[in-house]
Amino acid sequence: MTIKTLEMGYIGTNCYVVSDEKGTCAIVDCDGNTQPLYQYIDENGLKPTHILLTHGHFDHIGAVEDVKEKYGCIVCACEKEAPLLADPALNASNMSYKPLSITADVLVKEGDTIQVGDLQFKVIETPGHTAGSICFFIEKSILSGDTLFLGSCGRMDFPTGDTAAMMQSLKRLKNLEGDYVVYPGHGPATTLEYERKTNPFM
Repeated sequence: MTIKTLEMGYIGTNCYVVSDEKGTCAIVDCDGNTQPLYQYIDENGLKPTHILLTHGHFDHIGAVEDVKEKYGCIVCACEKEAPLLADPALNASNMSYKPLSITADVLVKEGDTIQVGDLQFKVIETPGHTAGSICFFIEKSILSGDTLFLGSCGRMDFPTGDTAAMMQSLKRLKNLEGDYVVYPGHGPATTLEYERKTNPFM
């Protein structure tokens, strides 16, 4: 498995390309200029089949329609996030360069597994940043979206945000057994053990 990080969009959203040894891959969140993403995929001969959304804010979905059209990807998101994805006022795209309304092809929930080639992404619901925020677990890695950052966590003052829910989600991650590499929606990667020891929100 290979995880490639591409910083996309004008507020620095991390787009991840997770690929298996045969080149089948999933794209996790995507915004902004898609050319670096296309270049990475083409140069490595990858075959994107899925776009996985950690949540529905404009800076994580801005390039979804373009990427889906180019590669024919299946878009997956939490079923609880469907109203936010569809509403520019809820996903905050009415404050950005263009209003966005996205419909996921597949709606997932807690405990579901998304098969992408030889890769299995397990869905864990982690509400707080939004009602339908999720983390994707694959092997010993967590794609945490805007739930957990290096030394911080996502904002809770946007529509459907909930401080109490966020604290419960972070507590749940903290109490997981073992260590994981954490790939957040913004900023550098970290580890769950480091966040347990240093993150004030944990």
